[in-house]
Amino acid sequence: MNFLESFEQSERYLIAPNTEGVYILSDAYQTPVYVGRSDNLYERLSEHPDPNNYCLQRKGIKYFAFEETYNSEKREQELIKEHDPECNRTQ
Repeated sequence: MNFLESFEQSERYLIAPNTEGVYILSDAYQTPVYVGRSDNLYERLSEHPDPNNYCLQRKGIKYFAFEETYNSEKREQELIKEHDPECNRTQ
């Protein structure tokens, strides 16, 4: 997955497809801080960062990446195991 610089929140999701997949939100150092999955990446990325998620707010999301997949639950768990993102641990 290649990280893309996060544009304004309203523009971030414009490049995401309306398909199932996983995504990674990263800080300014491109360190993954959250891994998520969705049935619709376009809609889900338009909702991030979640204003109610203190960890994401504190980390200041700067980059994001996404991957289309038809087994997003399995892929999400693989990415969480690989990256051990802080905001997944604090939920």
